[in-house]
Amino acid sequence: MMAKLLKERIVYVADPLTEEVALLVSMQLKALEHDPSPATLYLTGKGGPTSAVMAIYEAMRGTSYALRTIAMGRVEGWAALLVAAGEPGARCAAPAAHFVVGPPEVDGAAMDFQAYLQRVRSVCETFNKMLAHHTGQSAEAIAAIKQPRHLSAQEAIQFGLIDAILA
Repeated sequence: MMAKLLKERIVYVADPLTEEVALLVSMQLKALEHDPSPATLYLTGKGGPTSAVMAIYEAMRGTSYALRTIAMGRVEGWAALLVAAGEPGARCAAPAAHFVVGPPEVDGAAMDFQAYLQRVRSVCETFNKMLAHHTGQSAEAIAAIKQPRHLSAQEAIQFGLIDAILA
């Protein structure tokens, strides 16, 4: 099945995003480099550990081809950022897609409390800057979202997460 999807230049990412899934997705995106035609990345879920999501984000940003993103189902936090990081003008959602935007989940296993707080602040600041960059919102406006904000696909267009809703 995966080989057929890759032949069609399709990569599918679903929850949970583990380090292993991030490696697989990054390798799939790299494997498509031989052909400059656009590819499509389908996303659903809420993301996963920061390092896994950042690996996919960096792989997406490093492609030499246009990468269309399509949100399906419930798309939260880090996954919403990955949708927004697609090719401008080619970021889409299924009609029933539902977005949740707010402070990202931060992984931090065995850290002391102060170190964990610093990690949370750092990750949130990075997330806010990245989401602001891809949505056209200000970093301050993104940082002002303290509780998860639920958006329909239409509201996600107005927020700047996507550009269109699939018919």
